[in-house]
Amino acid sequence: MACTIIEGRQIDCRDSIGGVAEIYVAEFTNVPQANITASSGSITALSCLAGKKFFTYQMEKENASFEEKVVSSRENGTLYYEQTLTFNFKKQSAALRNDLHILAQNRLMFIVKDNNGLFRLMGQVNGADIGDSSASTGKAFGDLNGYTLTFTAMEKEPASYVSQALVTGVLS
Repeated sequence: MACTIIEGRQIDCRDSIGGVAEIYVAEFTNVPQANITASSGSITALSCLAGKKFFTYQMEKENASFEEKVVSSRENGTLYYEQTLTFNFKKQSAALRNDLHILAQNRLMFIVKDNNGLFRLMGQVNGADIGDSSASTGKAFGDLNGYTLTFTAMEKEPASYVSQALVTGVLS
């Protein structure tokens, strides 16, 4: 199979910023693969099962990140993408503890909205699972008293982009 390069790239404008503004989460089984259509790196159709939806988690500025690492093996001829979402919740409580415990028990699908207003679908085919995560009281007065959560997905393709209209549809 030939992997043909189809275009180059020029230096772009410096008008982008880092960070995650919001994340939307659903149980993986509530978004069947038959309800997702993707083409050329964009999701063109996305819907949940009847009565199901994605839930919104707003992020504090500079408090969440989404990374996608290319993992390849020359020896085995394999290639996949490791997607990692890391975020914090301030303050500990029984209610938040219980919510996070439910997230930890599930295989999930995330839509990540970055601070540039772009949306990406994480865990599209294989779902995302909780990884190294913790609750901490902190030590110094200025330390985080809360939760640090990390979710990871491994996918054959990079995370696809999702339009604002499709995101709005799965939130209601």
